Amino acid sequence: MRLSPNITRWLRIVGVAMGVFVLPVVILLPFASWLVDRAGELGDLSPSLAFLTVIGLLLLDAVAIIPHGLVGALAATAMPWTAAWIATWLGQMGAAMIMYGLGRYAGRPLAGRIIGKSDMEAAETRAGTVSALLLFGTRPVPVVGEVILIAAGIAHYPFRRFLMAVGAANAVLALGYTGLGQMFGSVDTSTIVLVATVGIPAAAAILYCLVTLLRPGREQV
Repeated sequence: MRLSPNITRWLRIVGVAMGVFVLPVVILLPFASWLVDRAGELGDLSPSLAFLTVIGLLLLDAVAIIPHGLVGALAATAMPWTAAWIATWLGQMGAAMIMYGLGRYAGRPLAGRIIGKSDMEAAETRAGTVSALLLFGTRPVPVVGEVILIAAGIAHYPFRRFLMAVGAANAVLALGYTGLGQMFGSVDTSTIVLVATVGIPAAAAILYCLVTLLRPGREQV
């Protein structure tokens, strides 16, 4: 039996929501205290290694779903806050530039194999509507944020303006993520991990959906 397009679309939405919001909680929450302890030990062992590890983990977001909030929060337990903020921002910026490059230079076949056919088609659909405000506003939104970055590359969005919009958004996000990390020890560890991993992305996704639904002449991603 063939499912209708509407049912298929909702199944995809549910699948993405499960992968982005539910799985991280199921997998990471039981290990929250262990992750905080290991991050602190890494920072004590080698702040430089901790700095590079944070950047490397966030760079992986170009090819995998990495919980930025958790990485940023843990970074603040492994090194001084300023260093944690810089490492988080650099990692996010590196991943953003990789995705922009995929859209602009890799070409549709290669980029499609890396990010998946459906995400590539969504990026192509959005390419003509990319703006600095859209780049800034969608950075914390799971999946959509990545699609917009690739769409910017496809549309040959000016790289300097891309860096300014995405850089400002990532600076704010890194500030929030590492700020959460400063609360470890004074607030329950599981609560902070839950907010960093699910709370911020979920709030951003809900806000994005509301704006998309309420604005006139809306387009679907």
